Amino acid sequence: MSRKKMATLAPLLALATLAASPLPAETRDAGGIARCVAAEAARVDFSGVVSVVLPGGPITYARGRLAGPGSRNIDADTRFNLASAGKMFTAVAVAQLVDSGKIGLDDPVGRHVTGLSPATAAVTVRQLLTHSAGLGNYFTPDNLAAIQRARSASDLLPFVASDMPAFPPGSRFEYSNTGFLLLGILIERVSGETYGQYLRRHIFGPAGMTASGVDAEPAATRAIGMTAMPAFASEPPARPLRPAPEAALRGGPAGGTYSTAADLKRFFAALEAGELTSPAMFQALTSRQIEAAPATGTAPERDYGLGFGAGVFDGHRWFGHNGGAPGVNTELAAWPEDHAALIVLADRDPPAATTLFRQVRAMIFSPSPCKAP
Repeated sequence: MSRKKMATLAPLLALATLAASPLPAETRDAGGIARCVAAEAARVDFSGVVSVVLPGGPITYARGRLAGPGSRNIDADTRFNLASAGKMFTAVAVAQLVDSGKIGLDDPVGRHVTGLSPATAAVTVRQLLTHSAGLGNYFTPDNLAAIQRARSASDLLPFVASDMPAFPPGSRFEYSNTGFLLLGILIERVSGETYGQYLRRHIFGPAGMTASGVDAEPAATRAIGMTAMPAFASEPPARPLRPAPEAALRGGPAGGTYSTAADLKRFFAALEAGELTSPAMFQALTSRQIEAAPATGTAPERDYGLGFGAGVFDGHRWFGHNGGAPGVNTELAAWPEDHAALIVLADRDPPAATTLFRQVRAMIFSPSPCKAP
């Protein structure tokens, strides 16, 4: 399969087996789309990187500075915190362990991880991957210091051990960072490697992702996440923007891994080429497994795969994920039948990347509103 057919992460829509209509002829004009991306990024004062793959050629546009006025310009090699988009690496790692026969999707997690309550031990690997286990969110301000000190996912086991399913596991979708932390502990217990080591040896290395990892350093190539969110709820929004501690934490199984737009393209290319998982597990990861939210009014149903979002936009199938935290916003999506993909990485609060993602997506599939100068 062509390396331009890439899988990614973005908002969640319904998966359907529809034949994709051809992309508009204007979309094949990479130069015109590039000019439109630059104009729209300037209009919204975007800070970050936009990377587009089109039949007419790739586009990469960077804007802003690594750490504010006087610092280096952001460029195509700048590393960004991916926030929850990093869950895709956890999902692929679990898929590899399934492929090797070391675990099963319907195994109770307690078969492989000790130190859990009986109710949490009974949750299955599949339920964790589909956010249907009923676990909560360990990623809170009170836990940031412990997260920063941790050098493995297993160091954070106390946050999982004290959690209990809030509803019957498998009965519904409820997004859970704690559930993905538990998946990271599972990876460590089964593989004998720390989460970061596992990613480096089994995902980043094989995919050629030389600039990706769980560590925030080196700072010289990392965009500093800047936030307007107050440090405390009682405070007004930050003016001027302040560095966000959450954007510089060590990455983990629930998110926060650091990567570049170029490395993310390599990851998706390797994934679709069958270099990271079996075809069966790739299909399971990126196909609808559970309804995340029902359709309401003009909003379509939102669905989730195994650690990936999956859906159809304007008749075109996509899969992917997004992420957001103070000083971090990422939106990534691929339309494999169209040979198109879109990666937007921002070092600002949501919806910085989301806003530009939606505008560029419209340029790709409905380019008539984009009148390039």
